Amino acid sequence: MLDRRNKNADKFPLVIRIAHKRMPKNIPTGYKLSSGEWSEDKKQIKSPFKNTARANAKVQMKMTLASEAVSECQAILDEMTVYQISDLIIKKIEEAEKERLPVTFESLTSKTTLKDYGGQVIDRYKKAKRFGMAKSFEDAIGMMLKFHGSNDSPIFDINEIFLEDLEAEYVGSDKKLNGLGVRLRAIRRIYNLAIKDKETELTMNDYPFGRGGYSIKTERSKKRAVKLDVIEKIRELNYEEGSSLWHHRNYFLFMFNMRGMNFIDLAFLRMDAISEGRLKYKRRKTKRGQNVKEFDIKITPEASRILEYYLKGKEKDDLVFPILEDVIDSDDDLRLYKVYQNRLCNHNRRLITIGNAIGLKEHLTTYVARYTFATAGLHRGVSKAQLGDMLGHTSYYTTEAYFDEFDKEVLDEAAEQILG
Repeated sequence: MLDRRNKNADKFPLVIRIAHKRMPKNIPTGYKLSSGEWSEDKKQIKSPFKNTARANAKVQMKMTLASEAVSECQAILDEMTVYQISDLIIKKIEEAEKERLPVTFESLTSKTTLKDYGGQVIDRYKKAKRFGMAKSFEDAIGMMLKFHGSNDSPIFDINEIFLEDLEAEYVGSDKKLNGLGVRLRAIRRIYNLAIKDKETELTMNDYPFGRGGYSIKTERSKKRAVKLDVIEKIRELNYEEGSSLWHHRNYFLFMFNMRGMNFIDLAFLRMDAISEGRLKYKRRKTKRGQNVKEFDIKITPEASRILEYYLKGKEKDDLVFPILEDVIDSDDDLRLYKVYQNRLCNHNRRLITIGNAIGLKEHLTTYVARYTFATAGLHRGVSKAQLGDMLGHTSYYTTEAYFDEFDKEVLDEAAEQILG
């Protein structure tokens, strides 16, 4: 039967309904149907739902297994609750599906699979030199197949029930929902592309996301800003000139002075970006978007003092900072990306060491410089709109989400002043 409790939905879950001691319980089948795709009289799926024969066979198999589970515990039914019976049925169905899994995949080799189609998407992004996106797809596919317990899977096996189970296990392992959300957005992108691709058999009937389907969950990540006296303590650290920690302290302070500059922009910054006491560059993160963010920033006295060391003997095409100077001329863009990722990790490790040196409890990261600059601006009365522009946000909503936690902090401080 269709579970029509959400009357505003376009599609309804197809469930096996059992009742015991006047208590009903729905067991999901993994399918969602519109009213026109379900025959109440014949108790079966009908067109226009795609692959109706296969779908009806799977539902019938689950119905048979449910009946078998009830028959096997017939002698003790009176002592059981409807929830215990439901658990037995679900367990029997899961065990049967695990036994059938290898055969199912061999018989579906002609179908669109996650690994194969996802691989095509990954290759496309690599050709566009968007290696970060390609890596996110690789991580997402790896996670899905690991949970599925297989080397590959038909894309349509990733249905709403599968995603709900994945979320339950992920959260149950004390992992952050945002990490899951990043991976599921990559899977959603693969699904959307496969549906639009005329070479695949997938249609919107297979789509598990969106209205009435699975909703990707997010949780607010804590913004890690520090007080300005922490920045002052970092300035006062006595490191030997030219040492590793001396360089990384300089990078952090330069990014803070340049309005919370991103590390990737720092690493790829060239000499020709510096002119007449100003820093002019395009933000790499948005250079493929519709609104390419261009910065034109006055170089502060502290930033100027830092630059004095790094500008000596440089040509206009040289990198300002030595972060990538050993690989910047490489023709292998993938290698350059991987080296950058490695140098970013190394920089954050060095920042943790610097933070420990001043007794900072939180981890010092590149993001701390960015958010500290922003929150300091808000405390001093700079508008969100102005700060959003300084940070390179191309959307009002990005800025609002960015400062949501700050607003709570300000309200808490105001309440404390009122209450004494």
